[in-house]
Amino acid sequence: MGATDGVRSASVDVSRADQGGFERGDQLRFTGDVWLRSTVTAADGTNVGVVHFAPGARTHWHRHPGGQFLYAVTGRGRVRTRGERGHLLEPGDVIHVGPDEWHFHGGTLDAPLLHVAVNGGGAPEWGDPVEDAVFEEGF
Repeated sequence: MGATDGVRSASVDVSRADQGGFERGDQLRFTGDVWLRSTVTAADGTNVGVVHFAPGARTHWHRHPGGQFLYAVTGRGRVRTRGERGHLLEPGDVIHVGPDEWHFHGGTLDAPLLHVAVNGGGAPEWGDPVEDAVFEEGF
């Protein structure tokens, strides 16, 4: 089978939009209304996901062993690492969070966010929820 068939070939792995759906984010990793779509995963564990956050929805604190790239598709979002000032994420923006850096991201208080996440090799480690006061400060 070839790469255009929506299956894995010798050198290309394709994830077709019409072959996958979004799943609701669980309360162990997210606060608020979050929807996720998994796509492809490389042999080293690097993967790409599409995530939709409702206004005010966000991840819990977490870190990725190989870091994480976030590409904003639509809406407005927030990204913040522990102890640092936050960053606004708008359509077309790309943010890189380094390996093992504790951080969170999500929609702003008044706008949803749709982003593509490229997660570096291996499963993330999940921490505590981000409290409302912490989510609102530093931006």
